[in-house]
Amino acid sequence: MTITDVYYDPYDYEIDADPYPVWKRLRDEAPVYYNEKLDFWALSRYDDVLSGLLDHESFVSSHGIMLEIITEEPYGIPMMIMMDPPEHTKLRKLVARAFTPRRIADLEVKIASLANDFLDRVEGQDEFDYVEHFAGLLPPTVILSLVGYPDGHAKEFKELTDQSLHVDEGATTTHGQQNRQIVNDNGEINNEAFAMIPELMEMRLKAPQDDLLTGLVHAEIEEDDGKTRKLTLEEILAFMQLISSAGTETVARLLGFGVVALQRFPDQRQLLLDDPSLMSNAVEELMRFEAPSPTQSRWVARDVEYHGITIPAGSKISLLNGAADRDERHFPDPDAFDVRRDIDRQLAFGYGAHFCIGAALARMETRVALAETLKRHPNYEVDESRLEFVHTATVRGYKSVPMRVR
Repeated sequence: MTITDVYYDPYDYEIDADPYPVWKRLRDEAPVYYNEKLDFWALSRYDDVLSGLLDHESFVSSHGIMLEIITEEPYGIPMMIMMDPPEHTKLRKLVARAFTPRRIADLEVKIASLANDFLDRVEGQDEFDYVEHFAGLLPPTVILSLVGYPDGHAKEFKELTDQSLHVDEGATTTHGQQNRQIVNDNGEINNEAFAMIPELMEMRLKAPQDDLLTGLVHAEIEEDDGKTRKLTLEEILAFMQLISSAGTETVARLLGFGVVALQRFPDQRQLLLDDPSLMSNAVEELMRFEAPSPTQSRWVARDVEYHGITIPAGSKISLLNGAADRDERHFPDPDAFDVRRDIDRQLAFGYGAHFCIGAALARMETRVALAETLKRHPNYEVDESRLEFVHTATVRGYKSVPMRVR
């Protein structure tokens, strides 16, 4: 083991705002890193992180998928992201029906229209907050519509999601994770953002719609004994929380990163203005460059060895996919933002069994939203002195991006 004084603390706000220097030192000096104070391991090189993401038998999700909630026993809530195959596979198939290629393609025109509607609302202003008025509203509007929520709840839902995932500096718990139960012993839903789900479920039973909630309330899942059953309220709530929160947070942060990156690399912005067909690859590069969900944490189910070091069973580990995508061992000149980069595989949305099920939607939504932003405001300027970060357990990104458009 290399002797080094490098220190990585995922709860340190200063590190979180710019983790790349620390992550580079981890890759170079401590590719198998152990934090004794917080009792977790971390892998940071591309090949190691990819290997870890694919090895769902050694690195399991059922004990929790954030460092601050991982426990020695399985977590015990029916949320797909905190399950392992084969149970995970059964539930994933149910949700996959809402994210078919045809369904995603059909949304493109609607997303472009929504993007322009939000931009219309700030038309004529010299400056507006890109996250508050655009990037923070478009994703929840799209995903809530897809899952079956009524219109008009996007802003409220975004605020509640941020609040539930927020981590205070130096803390090791999130505000929304003290109580594991989705439905408490009195039958009450613990997340007020989802309080109306039971009523919506009743409506979908009587009058099916073209949304995920309808699919879930009418779905049947096969048990190990071959019998089938309907999903429980808790299982449906877990699906709705996971898909809605993930679909809101990651795209909102990705869009904020996007406009900041294009300001910092003006030659790349000009390439996109001159040739909009580059936008799809630009989104892949953006995800590589600034992963909105840069760490994937797991419980170590059996001893594993990396670089001659044994990570013991019963440990917590973070697979730093955000660090992996800046690894010069895999990506030449990784700290440059290059919209024409040849990208074989970036790890922003994980990989393997838990690859983000909404990745195609997130890619398309980001592509359309950034394209519409550049059409409307090709010469925007971000006031970087007033950028603010949001600090949550699962994602990193900007809470505020002041944008001057005149």
